[in-house]
Amino acid sequence: MHPLRQYEIPFVGLKHGVTNFNYHIDDRFFGLFTGSLVEQADINVILKFDKHTSFFNLHFQLDGKIHLPCDRCGSELDYPVENEYSIVVKFDEHHEDEHDDSLADVVYIGRHETHFSVAQLIYEFVNLSIPINHVTCDNLTGKKPCNQKVLEELNNLAVKHHMPANPRWNDLTKIKFN
Repeated sequence: MHPLRQYEIPFVGLKHGVTNFNYHIDDRFFGLFTGSLVEQADINVILKFDKHTSFFNLHFQLDGKIHLPCDRCGSELDYPVENEYSIVVKFDEHHEDEHDDSLADVVYIGRHETHFSVAQLIYEFVNLSIPINHVTCDNLTGKKPCNQKVLEELNNLAVKHHMPANPRWNDLTKIKFN
């Protein structure tokens, strides 16, 4: 059996209404995706699969931690993840060349489909949980695992001299704004 098969939902046999699915995401899951930003994680995913006649509402709740390096000192961090994402799955023959950003939270599947895999969605939602800004020890509550030797070395390498003021710009300081 293919390892990602456990993330396929046989929606044909489900009753209308909400069905809950639970997944535990760890290192083995991310090993199935090449070039993953995340290599180590311990995340619980609760999926509320709401089945309707012509569409599904999927609501994902992620709770756990991702193992990431600190962007400042290089220490290994267990970065907390607690996010929710929703997506709509519709039955339609939608073509990729009909690109419309307003439908970014809609996934289209053919009417002949019997299973829907949530593996790629879970993978993308975990990666979206990594902040765009730097991940540093300051993002954590409680004990900070900062590597003090690295931080001291960075402070020693910081540029400490000031550029002398260019006299050509001195007249600009005389301008008064009301």
